[in-house]
Amino acid sequence: MAYNLETVSDYIEDARTLLLDRIAPFRYNDVSLLVALNLALLEGRRLRPDLFIYKYGNQVPSYSAVDGQKVNIEPQFRKAFSYGTAAHALARDQEDVQDQRSNLFMDVFSVILTGLPYPAKIGGGTPGPKQAPQGVSLPS
Repeated sequence: MAYNLETVSDYIEDARTLLLDRIAPFRYNDVSLLVALNLALLEGRRLRPDLFIYKYGNQVPSYSAVDGQKVNIEPQFRKAFSYGTAAHALARDQEDVQDQRSNLFMDVFSVILTGLPYPAKIGGGTPGPKQAPQGVSLPS
């Protein structure tokens, strides 16, 4: 199977792979991943407006269904939008342990689009023994 990432359903399927969410019932439903794809496109427009301006003018494409509709992104940047979709899905997850994976995916998204590391990091997660605040001991 070739992964060309040409359609909305291709991006959602690839994001599911990155999210380790390939077996039904899915943790992330189609609507939430579609929102994440649309948000990744908005963020991509902010970072690289040149990828959109010649095809869409001042608009950013937005999709309302997981279907065979084409997503017109240059092939060398398609992987970024899969990672951006997964990053947005993980960032909205209520599990604190997902923050680090979300940061990693957002870094990949940003580096592919700009070549520069992504500056912001989302904090969170359960502190380990070496991260306990001063004067507080964690149970063993």
